[in-house]
Amino acid sequence: MNKSAITLCALLACNATSADTILGIDATAGVWLPGYTGDIGSDHYDLDNLSLSEDNITTFQAALEHPIPLVPNVLLAHSKIDTDGAAHLESAVTFNDEAFEVGSEVNTDLNLSHTDATFYYEVLDNWVNLDLGLTARKYNGEFTAVSETQSETVDLTGYLPMAYAMARFDLPFTGWSLIAQGNGTTFRGDTHTDLTAKVRWNFVPVLDLAFEAGYRVMSLDLKELDDLQSDIEIKGPYIGLNLHL
Repeated sequence: MNKSAITLCALLACNATSADTILGIDATAGVWLPGYTGDIGSDHYDLDNLSLSEDNITTFQAALEHPIPLVPNVLLAHSKIDTDGAAHLESAVTFNDEAFEVGSEVNTDLNLSHTDATFYYEVLDNWVNLDLGLTARKYNGEFTAVSETQSETVDLTGYLPMAYAMARFDLPFTGWSLIAQGNGTTFRGDTHTDLTAKVRWNFVPVLDLAFEAGYRVMSLDLKELDDLQSDIEIKGPYIGLNLHL
């Protein structure tokens, strides 16, 4: 085999190896079934008293990866977290500026929906994958409490800067992967972590379509982001579908 043929074979092999890294889209849609613990408001009202509904939460994320040097990849994600509850107040409770009277029957709605824009780099990209970056998380939520004679809405809006990391371990020749993904921050008195551990099975290799299941834990200790003060932990199982193009 002459040198030209050897060179051509090497180029073809290199192109085949890197074809999916020229421009890649990775999208995931999932359902999260969490429970809620902690307290809310300046009086640290126990969330257990509200018997918050453990409804399914929809989550979406999509990443765009490219080979342009020094330009980060982009990941967009959204979680729609909205739950309601009710309580009979055995003592007076203040939410924001409204003091609810003893004996009131209070209906509540807690919305912690948020959208992430993450800019990250692929530090490792083989059977061990490691992404590192920064996230801007935008909250667009609120807490509402309503009784027969009173009502109050406490806003939770604003941005939190967060560190981002994702590690994926591909088990060779099996279609299975182990994934840990998370964000975290301590910023101006607010502490927030959001961690997911999951397994992924590529059950349609031709389409690069995978099923994944795991567990997600999100904690919010918020004092300065907006009017809503909270120390909440939200955790539960998660399932989803992933498509890589």
